Amino acid sequence: INPAVGGQFEPGSTFKILTMAAAIDAGVIEPEDQFIDRGVIEVGGVKIRNWNGGAWGPQTMVGCIQHSLNVCLAYVASEKLGAAPFYEYLTAFGMGRVTGIDLSGEVSGQMRTPRHPEWTQADLGTNSFGQGISVTPVQLIAAVGAVANEGVMVQPHIVRAVVGPEGAYWPKSTTLGRPISAESARTITEMLVQSVEGEARDAHVNGYEIAGKTGTAQIPTENGYD
Repeated sequence: INPAVGGQFEPGSTFKILTMAAAIDAGVIEPEDQFIDRGVIEVGGVKIRNWNGGAWGPQTMVGCIQHSLNVCLAYVASEKLGAAPFYEYLTAFGMGRVTGIDLSGEVSGQMRTPRHPEWTQADLGTNSFGQGISVTPVQLIAAVGAVANEGVMVQPHIVRAVVGPEGAYWPKSTTLGRPISAESARTITEMLVQSVEGEARDAHVNGYEIAGKTGTAQIPTENGYD
């Protein structure tokens, strides 16, 4: 198995980029909107808490990304976006389907939507911060690449050219879609720049402006999450 295209994992907090980008693009939140984090939120009968179990009090949406608050992102997905728009955006970002990269063995990852018989309202809350959904590294790179590429998602390639007796072939750039607008992409990028300057300042490189998101995920096992 090539883990880049065949290894599935739950992305955890890196997935918050897509949730926040969707909400920004849908116009249901702004970066400076306020949220009072009380440390827990209930979605579909399941209580969701932050990574440290704490309550972070008044936060902007930038602060929610910067401190990687599960409660805030679950609120954004369940109370601001709603199930149908949330999963429409994730589908537009390529979740649940292959990218078509020129490598064999690519898998599509796993994403339950409200149409799936096993989907529950709790999935909306946990999926918002990258739990209960699986992706491949290439899938996530392609999706987040759309944020860096002013909203345009491009099919990934590793082959530069194919050369043979009959000539040469260069794979052409193929657009997979535009999940968010260029304006939304610039907005979420700036939020991610501020995130790196705060919580993830160890990733900052002098002289460069870096947009990024920390990502820690629990690992699903037969006995629950580790």
